[in-house]
Amino acid sequence: MEFSFSVKISPYCSSVLSRLGAAASEDSSVSDVFSALNRQCTPSVAEETVLSCELDDPFGESVHAVTKKLIRQYKNRCLLKVTDNCFSHCRFCPYRGTEKSEDSPFITAEDLSEACAFLEGHPEINEIIIAGGDPLSASDEQLASVFEAVRKVRPGILIRLRTRAPVSAPERISRETLALFRRFRPFWIVPQIHHPAEIAARWAPEAQKCLLSIVDAGIPVQTETQLLRGVNDAVPVLAELYTLLVHLGVKPGFLYQPGLAKGTGHFRVPLAEGLKIYNKLKNELSDLSLPVYALELPGGGGLVNIPATRFAREGDTWKYTDASGKSWFYPV
Repeated sequence: MEFSFSVKISPYCSSVLSRLGAAASEDSSVSDVFSALNRQCTPSVAEETVLSCELDDPFGESVHAVTKKLIRQYKNRCLLKVTDNCFSHCRFCPYRGTEKSEDSPFITAEDLSEACAFLEGHPEINEIIIAGGDPLSASDEQLASVFEAVRKVRPGILIRLRTRAPVSAPERISRETLALFRRFRPFWIVPQIHHPAEIAARWAPEAQKCLLSIVDAGIPVQTETQLLRGVNDAVPVLAELYTLLVHLGVKPGFLYQPGLAKGTGHFRVPLAEGLKIYNKLKNELSDLSLPVYALELPGGGGLVNIPATRFAREGDTWKYTDASGKSWFYPV
């Protein structure tokens, strides 16, 4: 079957799946772990079903774009998309409607200059998120050109780099890459990690070593996790993930309720069920280990802390009304 979203699994992810698959054939207790990781990158016929609530632009980035590659939704921070390329194609990707290939170009000098001109004129922006795709699919030299351009116009701005590389291509983060990160501090790494097996010493020792190398280099690390049906929608799995992260010196950041990307309905956990999971998780973890359970309101409404937000049930949707009186909706 040909899928509308192309299939791509990094060599490293393939090796981890091979380890898990071999173990699962001899130990049935490993089967669920193998299934959870395999589900993230192996296509399913379910993703060809597009629901009426699903969107081409689930986070409303086009609404908040201030240049071709720069998105500003909040007063103090913005996001710069430097590539559409990734190491693997996660089947729940919120950008799955964007063509991704090995030939996806890196941000052009013209687009970078336009973004930097905007930054220079807005000193109230004190953080920039370098995102994609995966920025680390580009070379150190390409990334250095972006960091240098940004710091030239805004010397003190904090750089956050969002990536899946530690668990998809840990070999990508070399000593030279770590030196690059240190050179541009204040600098944070924001890896997306969804299951404890992705960083477990038994199954993914290279990924664990990669995270430790970043921490040992003095680079702060804060994670993002998608709450995904059939992957991590269980309290023991999430508790194991977040406990392992803090033991590695990594701060759990956000546990995201998934956005409404087309073809991802089979991954979404109902919001009410997600809240039950989170409330139970709070009893298992300390404040240090507990992430913020959050949702990017569909269509560009911004990030909200779910437990602290009043959602009202209206038929087959949850409704949230913001401070300006505008309503935003998320399906039940």
